[in-house]
Amino acid sequence: MLGNEEIYFVGMNDCGECLFRAGTDPRRLAAASSEMLPTKPIGIVTGISLTLMLAKDGEVSAVGKNHHGQLGRGHSNDNDPDNRVLRPVAGFGLERITLVAAGYSHCAAVTKGGKVLLWGWNAFGQCGTGTADGSVLAATRCDSGALADADVRVVFVACGLGHTVALTSDGGVIAFGHSRFGQLGTGNNEFRQPVPERLACAALVGVRIVGCAAGANFTHLVSDDGRIFAMGVNDNGQLGTGDTTAVNTPTEIDAAHFGGAPVAAVACGAFHTMAITRGEGKLYCWGEGADGATGLGHMDDATTPQPVVGALADVRVVRIAAGYIHSCALAEDGRVFAFGSCPGTFTRVRIPRTLIEGAAGEHALALAGTTVCAVSSGAHAYHVAFIEGPPPAEPDFEFGVPARTLLLLRRSAWLRRRLLLLCLLRTAQRGSAGGGEAAPPKRLRSSSGDPLVLQLISLPGDLWQGPLIFQFL
Repeated sequence: MLGNEEIYFVGMNDCGECLFRAGTDPRRLAAASSEMLPTKPIGIVTGISLTLMLAKDGEVSAVGKNHHGQLGRGHSNDNDPDNRVLRPVAGFGLERITLVAAGYSHCAAVTKGGKVLLWGWNAFGQCGTGTADGSVLAATRCDSGALADADVRVVFVACGLGHTVALTSDGGVIAFGHSRFGQLGTGNNEFRQPVPERLACAALVGVRIVGCAAGANFTHLVSDDGRIFAMGVNDNGQLGTGDTTAVNTPTEIDAAHFGGAPVAAVACGAFHTMAITRGEGKLYCWGEGADGATGLGHMDDATTPQPVVGALADVRVVRIAAGYIHSCALAEDGRVFAFGSCPGTFTRVRIPRTLIEGAAGEHALALAGTTVCAVSSGAHAYHVAFIEGPPPAEPDFEFGVPARTLLLLRRSAWLRRRLLLLCLLRTAQRGSAGGGEAAPPKRLRSSSGDPLVLQLISLPGDLWQGPLIFQFL
């Protein structure tokens, strides 16, 4: 996402989370007020009545609800009118942030060096401080448990209702917070687990996890070879395992449900799940269907992944975002499809349709002729952010937000060949083809001639055909 691209919001704006001026109709789809935006915004994530924005210089800003200190301003006064104004999160110091995430009422950020800072609600220990009490009012580095190891480098983080999941450069998973329903995947159902713990279970032996998403009380993991694992609450079939039984260790979803295709990305709403496949970009949904958020044409729950219906069934999807009871999908041609209890229209949409088709008057005009490159809506959000610009060529691991992570799959692509050479050089240094040790940063150039600095964060077992995971620095 580039700073010159227009940023749009749609949905509830009770706490100013859509950056609209006071009194603006919350249904109105409009560009964010430019004077409120940080310099060159490159990432947006949304939580319940909360918006986090990441700037190119690594600064993180927040706006919206603050009853648990989730704005990171050193207090939890939810009546402060300044909460409606986008302000920097306190506590980062000189840390350079490359990725942000938002849960129900807690937030996380990953630094350039692979460390994690968290703030907000901490009743279950989801901020990883080693204790479970009150709130963390400013961004605080997590140095307890499995994250205390100086050699651990975090590359991705996801926040759920009361739990946090972090992925490491070696393909590992570290989880902490609420575990009553097994959503941490550690094999127990402790009410609170405030100390970060690395997952060590039979299902993940030899498996490299490169993507994850967190719902209300459940979690999905994606491996580098496109397998998907689930754990946690399953009352509505949101795990996709074919039943409604909760599990407390990662359980693999049968690939047959995806036509045998590897999964590229997954997104979790509060009670439903979305996933897209690599290459063809086919969209599947499962879980609670009461508001139509699964896009299956009905409002019944689905306990296994099902292909969406309607116009979206024949569209190649490149990015997805799941909100509280709604879903959004970005097509390769830049159109945004929405279904469920759709923000901006507040109607139940069972069959996916474009936002323009679902709006009227000024709402439709706001997006007319606009090509969207990214869409974001968290599992507990009632609003959606999306950014104007060219969409990605391939379904990717950005999980509906600009996570600044690049997945390369096409071995014919010139960029893959150049980056693969870096892999081979690093492999020669290590003397093996596996492992997750990061390569030194290398400087490349984009098609526009601008320099790109990438850090290798994941090597596949098959260097010629497996996915290569890099992170923009």
